[in-house]
Amino acid sequence: MSAAVQQAEETPEQIIARVEAKAERRLTSCGDGHMVSHIWGSGPPLVLLHGNFGSWMHWIRNVEELGRHYRVIAVDIPGFGDSAVPPEPYSFNSISQIIAAGLIEIVGDEKINLVGFSFGAATASETANTLGSRMRKLVLVSAGRNLAGVTRASMDEFVKWRDFQTRTERDAAHRRNLEVIMIGNPARIDDLAVTIQSTNAERARLRAAPVRKDASTQVHVPNLKCQVGFIWADRDSTIGPHLHERSQWVHKYRPDARYIFIPDGGHWVAYEQPERFNQALLDLMN
Repeated sequence: MSAAVQQAEETPEQIIARVEAKAERRLTSCGDGHMVSHIWGSGPPLVLLHGNFGSWMHWIRNVEELGRHYRVIAVDIPGFGDSAVPPEPYSFNSISQIIAAGLIEIVGDEKINLVGFSFGAATASETANTLGSRMRKLVLVSAGRNLAGVTRASMDEFVKWRDFQTRTERDAAHRRNLEVIMIGNPARIDDLAVTIQSTNAERARLRAAPVRKDASTQVHVPNLKCQVGFIWADRDSTIGPHLHERSQWVHKYRPDARYIFIPDGGHWVAYEQPERFNQALLDLMN
């Protein structure tokens, strides 16, 4: 049996386990517990911060390819995935302090490349400000909630998956929520995406809504001394017809920054269009 056929027959759980097994697992301090990071590859540090209700699995289609060029460090943000909940009261600043301290422990004096997706983009902006001169480059993916003058598109209501008892009903709710916000083309919502969404959502313990009151992206990105880049996708449901406002924001607040628009991708573009995303990120890194 060919490797391609074997891989095609893998269950979502087997795919997740296979990718995770290739990583080094690192624990750093987080309140009374630990922040968990998974590390693939070698080279300059490339840190990935996932989106809301996420974990390292938001990058499952990216870490191995990116690991051919960088030491990829996918962090479970405190309160998500396998990481402990941060001490209260928490904010982008307090969470960034935990992340920054953990990264310094892992990478030492090396300059850090930091990538954040959606909620992770705001977290990455705050963390980049905390890291200061230790930063090399910041790339924000699907950013927009905390950018001044940028419109967030109206979307359908999310399905409240906690209202359902059976696994089948909950998976159907998670599939619908992926369609509402994460994936631009519903035909690309596969069993792996549903498994990642359900696993992440059901493990998330940090309430992101209070943290979002900190407009960290707007406050910090214009003043960061490191290089900055952006990636957006043209079918992102949080953007709708307002994609042009993103480039306008860049030209106004960070005119030295590079940005890339990926065609035929939704909010979770790193999953939906992994080859295009990986290439775009490597282009921005270089």
